[in-house]
Amino acid sequence: MTNTINERALAVMGNPQWQQNWALDGRSIYGEILELANGNVWMCQQAFSAEQYEALTVPEGFIKCGAARAIHDAAFFRRRPTADMDGPLDTMAVDGRTFSRVAIPGQVDSHFDYAADGLLALEVNKHHSVMFSKGRTFEVLRRDDGLDYVPIFNDVAVNMLGMPISASERVLPVGWAVRTVTLKEDLFVDIPCPAKVCFFSDGSSFQGPLTLNL
Repeated sequence: MTNTINERALAVMGNPQWQQNWALDGRSIYGEILELANGNVWMCQQAFSAEQYEALTVPEGFIKCGAARAIHDAAFFRRRPTADMDGPLDTMAVDGRTFSRVAIPGQVDSHFDYAADGLLALEVNKHHSVMFSKGRTFEVLRRDDGLDYVPIFNDVAVNMLGMPISASERVLPVGWAVRTVTLKEDLFVDIPCPAKVCFFSDGSSFQGPLTLNL
């Protein structure tokens, strides 16, 4: 019988042998770096403190693009961003840590302006699965498409891309709504690719689209 969150995640979400595809440090701070030549986003699957991320030395041609606290309890990347089938992610060593290539940002939704609306919406090419453990309470976003978007992170620990984080209340576009759910059972979600990603100026992020019976 599997009892711990990680045991339950490993049993359901993907191949346990692909260690570079997993993020199993729970609701911790995870950091990413951006490859300037091609837009590849590389994520360290092990948690950082804010101070550790700020001290990270990245190779030439890369920049640190931010670190934030995960809301999900476990995550798995099913395949490389442009791959046709599931498999282990590409990795590289950076300052004594292993980073995996997880995503490539795509088209930005021009209907929203971050400075004016407090919202950046874009597509991201990634194959991302997340787990929320039973008993958890969290917000779910529903956009005007009638579909659901799960929270991925909040509490931006290190903001490197010049997107100001505000302590003011999150403002939703007309027709969008947020509800609070409490789980009776573990929730496993396969976010479709390309993912539609919403970054709000309060530091929260929601991703989908999904249909949740919650």
